[in-house]
Amino acid sequence: MKTYFSQQALFALVMTFLVWSCGAYDPNIESAREALAQADYEEVIRSAEASIESNPENGIGYFYKGIAYASIAQNMDPANRVDDYATARSAFMEAKQRYEEQMITDGEAAELPDIILELWGFEYNSGIELLTDDIVSSHEDSLQLSRYHFINASTINPDSVHSYNLLAEVNFTLGNFEEAEEITRHIIYEMGEGDLFNYYRLSYYLMDVERDEEAIEVLLEAREQYPDEVEVVQEIANAYLRMGETDKALEVVTDLMEVDPDNPEYRLVYATQIYQMVEELDRQIRDVHDEMYDMSRAIRDRARQPGVEQAEIEQMVAELDKKQDEVNELIEESFRFSDEAEEQLVIALRSNPDNPDVHSTLGIVYQNRAAVLHDQRNMTDDTEEAEMYDKQAREYLEKALPHYEKAAEMEENNTDHWRSLFRVYTNLGMEEEAQKAQERAGL
Repeated sequence: MKTYFSQQALFALVMTFLVWSCGAYDPNIESAREALAQADYEEVIRSAEASIESNPENGIGYFYKGIAYASIAQNMDPANRVDDYATARSAFMEAKQRYEEQMITDGEAAELPDIILELWGFEYNSGIELLTDDIVSSHEDSLQLSRYHFINASTINPDSVHSYNLLAEVNFTLGNFEEAEEITRHIIYEMGEGDLFNYYRLSYYLMDVERDEEAIEVLLEAREQYPDEVEVVQEIANAYLRMGETDKALEVVTDLMEVDPDNPEYRLVYATQIYQMVEELDRQIRDVHDEMYDMSRAIRDRARQPGVEQAEIEQMVAELDKKQDEVNELIEESFRFSDEAEEQLVIALRSNPDNPDVHSTLGIVYQNRAAVLHDQRNMTDDTEEAEMYDKQAREYLEKALPHYEKAAEMEENNTDHWRSLFRVYTNLGMEEEAQKAQERAGL
């Protein structure tokens, strides 16, 4: 197993070079090797540059110059290494070019690629060790130090996509948005090494700073590059929804369905997209219900006060009725979209009855309908109306139940399914089943 570059490894390498040395004798290179063995890097540089001056077509002088600057860099604070690494990289590339021109493949020439890789690996792994698995929870000081290591890694080996990807992520987490964007664009457009992940990250960076239109342009480009990836279409639709362009969001997914109307995955994407609108409407419904609750309390409190005018109370009640009309319109629109999502999911289920995602999404559709009806029940003072809402909500929970159970059966280790089942069982009064689901959900 290869060990990462260190002064000890370098010393062993120098000893190997002394044994392998062949060809014309160069006193400057011998001096550079001896100085390197003594860790006298300034003398290595002087001897290497003297060799270059006397024989500029020979790569060995550049090689030792690179080794010296890389060694100097590693003895410095990570934040101050980049200039010396850049000089080392330049010297290594000069050496590589001359070795290739002269078709030299042994000695230092043979070791050069491994040395660059080991230098890169040292910095790259040093950066990774400072990060938590999700990066965003890493301490700011660790992120900053990690950033220096990834800059160093990218400098000594600018051909590595890995270090650039992590450098972009760390910069984004630190709030260096422009740098994260610039690095990701470099991967995609200058290195030509971008994959779908890079397009997603670039669009995410742009959306996070509210440059949504540019993000959509990036995603549209990704769609051209990866025409078979359904997820890209969903990301484009999500971006349109973020901008409030509901019609465009649905148009994108509708186009996908028209290409292959029998594809259940497309139906699922379409239904999921519609349901995002339902969730937004349901959020608005909850907000209006909260306002109505406060208004109802205010009416009761005001009515108890002595000398209050009946006209004032009637005006407050009229305002409350307006809110009820508003929430009724939102509920009607929510259920209309919900019906459309349900229709698409049912069609998808006929084509692929063993798709856990379809079952899970249908369960969510029914469960959220029940939640809206429960809110309606809680807002009414009419006992019969409350019982009606409660009955309708229970019916939707009963419709959600077999779909959640099917999804959990197919994906036993998916705790999200079991959490959903726990909530549904609880609301339906199925205590024994709820307890089992709670255990499987890890709650």
